[in-house]
Amino acid sequence: MSKMRRQVSKYYNHFFIIAIVCILFLTGGCKPAAPKQQEAELDTVTLFSDVDFWDLPDWSLEEGSVSAEISKQTGLVIENMIPPQDALRILSSLFLKEELPDVIVLSDENMVHQLAVSGKVWDLQELLERYCPESHLLKRFPEDMKQELIRRDGAWYAYPSHINSLDAKEIWQCSGNYYDKVDQYSTTLAVIWNRRLLEEFGLTAQDLQTKKQVFAAFDKVKAANQTIENGQIVPLLLDGSLYQDYSLTVLNNCFGAECVDSEGNYRERWLSPEAKETLLFVNTALREEYAYAKDLMANNTKIKADMASGNVLCFIGNEANTGIDPSEWISFGPILSESGKRPVLGKDIRMAKGWLNTLVSKSCKNPQKVAKWLDYMTSNQGMLVNNYGFEGEDYVWEQDGTIRLTKEGIEKRADYAVTGYSAWWNFGNYAWERSILPLPKEDEDSYQTHLLESALGSYSDTYIYDTTLLSLPNNYIDPESELGQIQQQISAFTESQIAKIIAAGTEQEFEESYAYFLSHLKELGIEKLDLKINEQVQKNYVFYGDSIKKVN
Repeated sequence: MSKMRRQVSKYYNHFFIIAIVCILFLTGGCKPAAPKQQEAELDTVTLFSDVDFWDLPDWSLEEGSVSAEISKQTGLVIENMIPPQDALRILSSLFLKEELPDVIVLSDENMVHQLAVSGKVWDLQELLERYCPESHLLKRFPEDMKQELIRRDGAWYAYPSHINSLDAKEIWQCSGNYYDKVDQYSTTLAVIWNRRLLEEFGLTAQDLQTKKQVFAAFDKVKAANQTIENGQIVPLLLDGSLYQDYSLTVLNNCFGAECVDSEGNYRERWLSPEAKETLLFVNTALREEYAYAKDLMANNTKIKADMASGNVLCFIGNEANTGIDPSEWISFGPILSESGKRPVLGKDIRMAKGWLNTLVSKSCKNPQKVAKWLDYMTSNQGMLVNNYGFEGEDYVWEQDGTIRLTKEGIEKRADYAVTGYSAWWNFGNYAWERSILPLPKEDEDSYQTHLLESALGSYSDTYIYDTTLLSLPNNYIDPESELGQIQQQISAFTESQIAKIIAAGTEQEFEESYAYFLSHLKELGIEKLDLKINEQVQKNYVFYGDSIKKVN
């Protein structure tokens, strides 16, 4: 090599070394460089939800995490905005200030509709066609769900969770009829019993069939005044601050409270005589100290802690929110009325609208990336990642086309609030999951959970009706109209008066409070409201070719 060439080579080597040193100085070293470059390429979108017990984990860009993989595939970081309370009031305020979050996940269908008609959220069909025209959602989203959502909101504004409609089952097929029976009978609202305490007190299914027998069992536990390591045994735990939504619904189902009259016309369920038995059951439980009034104010975290203590004999409410080990609990189906009335169970048999609704605000600054995010999170690969993690580490494929979770995968799913595995409830797709999972074995949690959730529906005398037949178009009753005002007054009065009825100190006080409940509902105009609702129910009967029968 010539002298000049050696000098030039030496010059470039020195220049290269100096450049590297400068880069390291500016970036703070080799290891942090990649994350900082990655973060610079990412956009942040806000996600708001009215589900206050939804524990979405904080976003992490750590290599190998679910959130990092989502960021890698979509270019987004998701910033959670989930208020611990008053979510709808907060969202309404943001709406008025023109400060809607980028992504909005709602369980409240009325708010979904209000956003839909406001023109402030995207029609998903338009969003995807404009920004992600190759999306699988434009080609194979279940048509029956899409049409039901369009019927509800006027267009396809919301992506629904817990997909499991008839068309969905055709897209993601599962062998056998195991899940058909689960879909036919299951409900998360149940009466469940602590197996260990039943054995300890010598109680069997035959001892717990009727209301009278159940109270006798509660009395036995109370009289024993037994304590265990973690404290005194609670005969009955209701579903905390959600008891009116869940616990009372379970009991109305058990005692046969119906939503139609003898002609099949709609009637508010609380007007049925069987609903009085529900309120009296809870009132008696509180007066006899089988259950405690303080527990009716507990949040979901407290309820889970109480259930985990092992001190609860019986829980009535939403089993899905208890965090229990299902193998430690058992359900014998309904608590039967002494009057011999049939249990009833309303189910969304068509399963065409899901639970959570995901909407995209038109004020979102990154609609292209959000469209890509929707496409990815609902794709086969995206659902695998956000539900089960990574192949080889968290799950493996079996020869029959199903997946088997590793020990690590099972542990990560159990700790979803930290790991993010199965944390994306708004993208839940039962039909897809069932197409890739092996049928559960009898010793597995999912099988035991299905037993708990199917006990009421599969009871031989339970009458199951389709709640789709009760659905109303959004804004069917204008909140600003006379009927809208009546509806709001009735809702507020019902909630407050039920709390007073169950808290009655004597049977006479109970009867007086209940009599006022019925008379004031009529004074407020509940019969007029029922007539209006019935007009749509009768149209639904014709549209779906089905009806609800009165059986009690």
